Amino acid sequence: MARYSTPSTNSTPLTDSAPLPTDPATHSAPANSDPPPPRNSRPPGTYAIWAMEAIGATSAFLYYLHLYTDLLKPPVADRLNPLKYSPHTLINSTPLTKDTTEFRFRTNRPRFDGDLEHKVDEVIQQGVWSIDIKDHLVQTYRTYTPIDYKVGEVDDERGLRPGHCDFVVKRYANGSLSRFVHNTRVGDSVEMRGPHVSWPYEANTYRRVFMVAGGTGIAPMVQLIKRAIADPTDNTKFSLLYGSQTEADILCREQLDKIAEQVPERLQIEYLVDQGPATVARVGRPDTHNVGRLVEGFDQTKDVVLVCGPDAMMQVVSGIRPIGPTQGPLRGALRDLGFAPQSVFKF
Repeated sequence: MARYSTPSTNSTPLTDSAPLPTDPATHSAPANSDPPPPRNSRPPGTYAIWAMEAIGATSAFLYYLHLYTDLLKPPVADRLNPLKYSPHTLINSTPLTKDTTEFRFRTNRPRFDGDLEHKVDEVIQQGVWSIDIKDHLVQTYRTYTPIDYKVGEVDDERGLRPGHCDFVVKRYANGSLSRFVHNTRVGDSVEMRGPHVSWPYEANTYRRVFMVAGGTGIAPMVQLIKRAIADPTDNTKFSLLYGSQTEADILCREQLDKIAEQVPERLQIEYLVDQGPATVARVGRPDTHNVGRLVEGFDQTKDVVLVCGPDAMMQVVSGIRPIGPTQGPLRGALRDLGFAPQSVFKF
């Protein structure tokens, strides 16, 4: 008969791990045994450290955006746009004669140039350029050539580079656009589109540029002269015949005389007036005699003649340029002097 024995109380169960010994009196683990650590425990303050690191990284990123981009700045107003009309604020207007005024419009740029500014610079670098100014009341426009364009230093507080564009505009009794511009008050906005290339020009393309201008037709000539004289690599020379009604009507005279005084070997100017008294100008018309005196020594392989002015002057000198991209036939004094159409450009 088989005999069964009772297992000893001191024997250890055959398990993978033995339970902790217990206190017979309390049936609990001894006081000096530590409880097992909780799962996924982290040192105290870990979340605070992570929060501080996130705040620091965010602050550094925002500082970078502020320092090197314009993403945190409000949109810049009064920016030139060659593709569509945009409003530009009139900063100042200065009467020059009884019917002609110089208007300064705001043309700001962001602190860091974008695609729009690259397009603007690309046009300006190609030569003489102009701007379309629109009368929003009747939805018509006219093209004007600025005599000056400047961009200032960065204004961090405003988040932009302030700039301006200057136009010389004569008021005509029957000119709706000229009357609209003259009626614009400081602080008002006018819609503009541009710049657009009026005449391509590169330094040293010509030996000498001969210019015949009248009235506000001096604008493209002033723009081109300033550009070329300011370029240390450009050696082109300029000869200007500028006609006005009286000496009091000579526009941009101070600027032109200053440049001619600084670089007399590169800029020669002769003023013509319809009537005296005259102290710095000759009384006369831009006829074959006076235009012929201007273009003495012209070389059709190295030189060019530019003409810009009111219709009456254009008819006498070169013939009127029709509306559109064509130049129209060459007429007037330049045709009589034997010039070829490809040697003359009419603005």
